[in-house]
Amino acid sequence: MLDYATNPEKTEKSKSRFSDADYQALRDVLAYAKDEEKTEHEFFCEGINCNVATAREQFVSVKEQFDKSDGIQAYHGYLSFKEQDITPELAQKIGMKFANEVWGKRFQVVVTTHLNTKHLHCHFVINSVSFADGKRLHGEEKAWFKFHQIADTLCRKYGLHVIENPQRNAPPTHLTVMDKAGMPTRYNVVRAALDEAIAQSSNRRQLEYALKEMGYSFDFNDRHKYWTILPKGSKKPIRLYRLGEEYANDRIMERLKENQGKVLMRAFQREALKPRQYALVTREQRIRRVGGLKGRYLYYCYKLGYLPNYKKQSPTRVHYLLRDDLMKLDELTAQTKLLCKHQIGTSEQLFSYRASVEQEVKALTADRTHLRNEIRRADISGERLSAAKTEISEISEKLKSLRRELKLCDGIAERSGVIQEKLEKVIAEEEIIQRKEMRNHDKQR
Repeated sequence: MLDYATNPEKTEKSKSRFSDADYQALRDVLAYAKDEEKTEHEFFCEGINCNVATAREQFVSVKEQFDKSDGIQAYHGYLSFKEQDITPELAQKIGMKFANEVWGKRFQVVVTTHLNTKHLHCHFVINSVSFADGKRLHGEEKAWFKFHQIADTLCRKYGLHVIENPQRNAPPTHLTVMDKAGMPTRYNVVRAALDEAIAQSSNRRQLEYALKEMGYSFDFNDRHKYWTILPKGSKKPIRLYRLGEEYANDRIMERLKENQGKVLMRAFQREALKPRQYALVTREQRIRRVGGLKGRYLYYCYKLGYLPNYKKQSPTRVHYLLRDDLMKLDELTAQTKLLCKHQIGTSEQLFSYRASVEQEVKALTADRTHLRNEIRRADISGERLSAAKTEISEISEKLKSLRRELKLCDGIAERSGVIQEKLEKVIAEEEIIQRKEMRNHDKQR
């Protein structure tokens, strides 16, 4: 294998077949794993089925040999130890034993131990193509939850800490932070919908009906371990247990049973609809009359339930086509404020305003450059130096604000068409629902 890897014809061929990006990516991951500052000058750095010094070239040679130079080039993993008194030699030994047992029969692996952090940890760089049969790394060979038992066994053998019953698929940290801040997320919107649907239901059939009315699909099959829910317009279902203990299968059924003892008050006879003599103009109608870009953004914020001096509606009541934008409220609000502040109603006005801001940015940048050159002069007085620095600071703040406005203008130009398309679909669907409701009322009358 080493002779093959050092063959000039083979190495020249591999360079021509690989793109610069592919070659650089493989170089980078190996360079990181073998970083001298982290491995005590590569002392704790070994190869399995390859030579560490020429590992990259050998990885490439195997790929070329089996004509599989495309796709993923290598896999990178690590094994960290909780103990702080473990020696680098033992960490490297465990890392080598682990890599040999998991990948050693078919793949080339570089194993290194990094010493630069409080907890020692082994890094593994595995060639994505097997030198034995040319097959790619797949299945259990790259599934940590399948082979972590091997690592646990080795750690127990040497008396090291092992995480018992490790949690898989924990909620992403940033979602938890956003949840705590009360910001709309994919999870808390679904959580609110379930709470509202459960509050209206006393059995599963009623719950399913309530969720359908809100635009959700679901899988509540008793034969499935995890129940799932899927917001309309979304492609990725959410397992209910990930929303919290209150949303596990058994707990949902308990909450429904708790509702069975409650008295549901309903009208004995439906009240006949009385036609209104005076139709008052609603806030929604007033906003729709504004028109232009400004009106479009105002109406969009209205449909999201986020307008000043307006009671915010539950995210579960927001149309499914608009729910994703609940996570972009800060940007949408800033864009709406810009349009209203400068009374921008058309694309031409938007581009005209952007051009004026761009000119102002150029002028201020030139002024700041002039001031920066001035304060470098040897003969400048202390008083003038202080004044010039204050001016530079003020200009920098103004430039920051103007550049933010330029970014907002670009975002408006890009998003306005999408917003218009979404609003048209939402309005069309709402009109269909209203017509159905009117027909039902007419039949009841």
